[in-house]
Amino acid sequence: MRIEIQAHHLVLEAEHREQIQRRASFALSRMSSLIQQVEVHLTDVNGPRGGVDTQCRVQVQLDRGEPVVVQDVDHDLIALINRSLARAGQAVDRRINKAQASRRQHRPQI
Repeated sequence: MRIEIQAHHLVLEAEHREQIQRRASFALSRMSSLIQQVEVHLTDVNGPRGGVDTQCRVQVQLDRGEPVVVQDVDHDLIALINRSLARAGQAVDRRINKAQASRRQHRPQI
């Protein structure tokens, strides 16, 4: 599972990058064999105007199907990272469970 981190209009400290790596690995570890790539995009919503809102967009590309995308906004960067990656993990888990249930229903009876 490859994790890419991008920051737009904000400076991301090394500790924040490490936090993202750890949190992504933890939140998605059970499903890592089914995940190709995780992209974490952090953007200062207000840009050069100032303000404290940061947007986090997490895109998880699975081996099959459309990517899972989660997006959130908060003023606390660490809380935003933790919440967004936890939600991404839950969304991926739901997607995988739904696909597995669908395959079980369509399996021919012998």
